[in-house]
Amino acid sequence: MEMNSYFDGLLASIEPDPNNVKLAKKSHEEIRDFLAKDDEISKANPETFLSGSYARETAVNDIKDVDIILIIDLDRSITEPEVTLAWVEASLQKNYSKVKRQGRSVNVINDKGFSLDVVPATPISSRSGPLWIPDREAKAWVATHPKAQIAFSTERNKATEGCYVPLIKIIKYWRDRLSSESARPNSYIIESLLAQCLISEPSSYGDAVKNIFSHIYLTYQSYLTAGSVPNISDPAYSSVNVAKRWEFEEFSAFMAEVKNGYSTAKEALESEDEAESIKLWKKLFGTKFSSPS
Repeated sequence: MEMNSYFDGLLASIEPDPNNVKLAKKSHEEIRDFLAKDDEISKANPETFLSGSYARETAVNDIKDVDIILIIDLDRSITEPEVTLAWVEASLQKNYSKVKRQGRSVNVINDKGFSLDVVPATPISSRSGPLWIPDREAKAWVATHPKAQIAFSTERNKATEGCYVPLIKIIKYWRDRLSSESARPNSYIIESLLAQCLISEPSSYGDAVKNIFSHIYLTYQSYLTAGSVPNISDPAYSSVNVAKRWEFEEFSAFMAEVKNGYSTAKEALESEDEAESIKLWKKLFGTKFSSPS
């Protein structure tokens, strides 16, 4: 059974808490204001915008962090990624006590305990287009297009009559419940996989979940035999492989969960007994899979 009202209840229960949303908003506004006024950063003509799950409105439960893209003017041919990250880190340390340089960003935890990742970037051609961001591990500048990612998510959500974003949240929540951490791919891999198989409005959330699992497994099962990880293109910027850092053991563990998820979803849909169908859906989504009160 499709159990549409139960999926509505699940979605309502995994929405970020309003107080958490307010904290995220206040936190990113404060740090963006600081970056605009900082004596050093302001020399580089800074521009900030939001990226990640928060910006695409695909976060579930509490918003754990906010990604902030910091566009600055620099010559990447003579400025190393490590130098750029260290420069941004030094500026942020003037105002925040918990600052840490990461692979592609500088993490800040503010006095409210909220985490923010500042990603320095410089345009490839224009500030509205793709960007170069630093990669300490690769010791190189790598291309990305966060503004296009946001636009793609908005457009695909419209094309599916408002189902794309909710289904991303549903699958992310399923992912978060997996017992093995190695089976949980990062959020943008999940979004990119759904972009491949969710083109138009599905008949129901339950049917969409089954079809998502089926599509992923049938599309990528051959890689399990080959012992390799597939190239999964960024739906907003196809030259980027979002699975570049995915290890085969992680991919294999995820695929096993996808296969099991398909079997359970199919059985739940085909069951004509409501109690049995609910029990099966709860194997995937736990106690939050419930009808709205």
